[in-house]
Amino acid sequence: MPTHEPKKNVLVTRPAEQTANLSALLTEAGFQPILYPTIGIFPAPNPLVAQQVLSNLPFYNYVIFISPNAALQADLLLQQKWPSLGATTLVAIGPKTASTLNQLGQSPLIIANKPFNSEALLDQLPTHSKQLRCLIVKGQGGRQFLAEQLKKKGMHVSTLDVYSRGLPQPTQELSSKTISYVTITSQLALDNLYQLIPEKMKTLQQHATFVFYSQRIANYASQRGCHQCLISHEASDAGLVSALLNAKK
Repeated sequence: MPTHEPKKNVLVTRPAEQTANLSALLTEAGFQPILYPTIGIFPAPNPLVAQQVLSNLPFYNYVIFISPNAALQADLLLQQKWPSLGATTLVAIGPKTASTLNQLGQSPLIIANKPFNSEALLDQLPTHSKQLRCLIVKGQGGRQFLAEQLKKKGMHVSTLDVYSRGLPQPTQELSSKTISYVTITSQLALDNLYQLIPEKMKTLQQHATFVFYSQRIANYASQRGCHQCLISHEASDAGLVSALLNAKK
């Protein structure tokens, strides 16, 4: 008689607002997602300042949205009333951010190519960009790499924090079920996981495989003791699931 291998449990550490797509893909691929957000999304640290900057988007030649959350939070701050952008070029890091902007009635003209990160986007922006003005819309903290590289190209770069990230209130206790994989999409997600379940991290390090968006995050995790790892070929939910499926072969 045929035997059915039990589904492997995958710990999903994405913010609660971003778990639906990854969970659906994992379920479809034969895994059992366990939702345990390690990042909470909170309002903009300076909402009045953020609203003022967003109302002046046409002042910039390029407006870059770092994530779907950046687009959603900007929309909330604008109260769904975006200014007419004129010649301003909207830019999205990856298809999920582009899809979110489209749902909000905005059309990004530049979408980062695979692997959907800052490095890929840099190759798609003007090489000679002196006197051009750029606004990077993002969450508080995070990498400064994109802003630094654009400044080196001669752009006048401003950044705007439209939300902050912190520790969420845990919605559940992690069960005693064996966790085979842990998906990690940022250094902050990993750092917060250590804070939320410090007593269980040693077990995870010994028995689970960590799945990362990039080699950069994997290198950071290795310094923290996570040595069993898989690396997605692109910074996307589909990339994470693909890495898991390839590991099963």
